[in-house]
Amino acid sequence: MKNVKIRVLLALVALLLAVTGCRTVPVSGRTQFVVLTEGYENNLGASSYMEYKNKYKPTSNERQQAVLKRVGQALAKASGQTRYVWEFNVLESPIQNAFCLPGGKVAVYNGLMKKFKNEAELACVVAHEVGHAIARHGGERMSWGYLKTIGSLGFSFANTTAQSVYGIGSEYGVMLPFSRSHETEADLIGLQLMAKAGYDPQAAIDFWQHFGSGSSDILSSITSTHPCDADRVAELSVQLDVARMLYDQCVEKRGLGVRFKDGVPEGDEGTKQPPSTSAPTKAPTKAKPVPEPEIDVVI
Repeated sequence: MKNVKIRVLLALVALLLAVTGCRTVPVSGRTQFVVLTEGYENNLGASSYMEYKNKYKPTSNERQQAVLKRVGQALAKASGQTRYVWEFNVLESPIQNAFCLPGGKVAVYNGLMKKFKNEAELACVVAHEVGHAIARHGGERMSWGYLKTIGSLGFSFANTTAQSVYGIGSEYGVMLPFSRSHETEADLIGLQLMAKAGYDPQAAIDFWQHFGSGSSDILSSITSTHPCDADRVAELSVQLDVARMLYDQCVEKRGLGVRFKDGVPEGDEGTKQPPSTSAPTKAPTKAKPVPEPEIDVVI
């Protein structure tokens, strides 16, 4: 009888959290479950960001730092998020990744900087990471984690087999799919953000096509927390028309921005590339083609 009362109490707590913790995600309009305060999330983001900067020192390459700050500030303005204390840093590491912690703490490892052909491709990745932050995906994941813990406590009074089944089901039926849906949602938000910031959204398609394998693996797509690149490109292509409309409405168009060579922007903001078109334009005879980067790691 005591066990039944505890289960009922836990169920009521879970229901209360679910009812009071709902909000709407910007851009996608999805209703999400978040019980943490934004201030709490932002404090966690700030402390974690400090730890990352202590582990991976900000690069001394001023041109890399300058282009990231320019891109980041344009995206921050386009996001309309004024409560964040934005910060942008290129970190010294061969890791090919980037992140935006709650509160607007953005970092790109210079291992990934070497994969960009131009400023707009950098904007594509940073916009995706900013999308995670403004959608509060971190807080949502932690909130579902709390519910999972409550569920586990309820099953602690049952047999070991039942608890094991709950663990497997929550991982592949609830927890893991949310992470994949977060990635897809961040892609959607990021595509629109970069377009609003004046960057040609076609660069997002171009980046994932040359960065990834371009193939779809059904098994890895099911068990991975990130969409495979072929699926990602397909989803972005569906959303491209809306992004192009937002780009056309942007007053200050940046096109593809400046070119990159070996991870470093060439020239300055005054030497922007023109926007891409559906049919690639023929390069001038004197211009040297930008070398295709070698892909050895896929994020």
